[in-house]
Amino acid sequence: MVPKRTLVIIAAVVLLAVLGTVLALTLGGGDDKASGAKGGGAGTVASGSPSADTKEDESGGTRADGSQSQSAAASGSSSGDAAAGGAGSGGAGGKGAAVTAHRGAQGYSIGLPKGWKYKTSDSAGDRFTGPDGQKLLVAWTTTPKDDPVADWKNQERGMVRPQYKKLRIEQVDYRGWNTADWEFTYTDDGTAYRTIDRGFVVNGSLGYALMYTAKSAAWDSALRESTWKTLTDTFTPKK
Repeated sequence: MVPKRTLVIIAAVVLLAVLGTVLALTLGGGDDKASGAKGGGAGTVASGSPSADTKEDESGGTRADGSQSQSAAASGSSSGDAAAGGAGSGGAGGKGAAVTAHRGAQGYSIGLPKGWKYKTSDSAGDRFTGPDGQKLLVAWTTTPKDDPVADWKNQERGMVRPQYKKLRIEQVDYRGWNTADWEFTYTDDGTAYRTIDRGFVVNGSLGYALMYTAKSAAWDSALRESTWKTLTDTFTPKK
């Protein structure tokens, strides 16, 4: 017969294990609460299905297709290659103008403004960070949805970010591609953020999403506006 004291200890251990699992599921994901269903979806059109780690800028790894991203410096391209994104460093103007180029292993390229750097890659895509808490996630898919607006709305049903508020989901003009913007606000550790998640279909077998986040307090600043223009102007999809 098992002593009563032993049974109490076993019960306590089991309870702690259960609580640990619940907390992991509730608190996990880091900054991933910024997007679509289950806290992911940064790629929407580009991801097809939302990922719980889409917004987690602390996670690393590779994409599901096995590709890894590398910076322009690592790949040997110069800062002058920023123009390869389609607009060049002069396209945005101001402090947000591209000063370095990043070429992802997937095949896309993008110009990075001053102070920006490539951070990591994971199953959601390539992650970048900029001054004052700015972030960018570049996601892609070979099976894009036909209707990016409907895709964003579908993914929004699962949004779980703290104090999430949708501002708009609508079709926009973006360089001739079938494109939709999902714009929203949320909080993280007491700080208010605002995000634009731009999903677009390049062709029937290639779609992308550029998910850009900045502090809400800085959203109307010239630097924020110039930065978003630079990122969208210089982006070039895989050829």
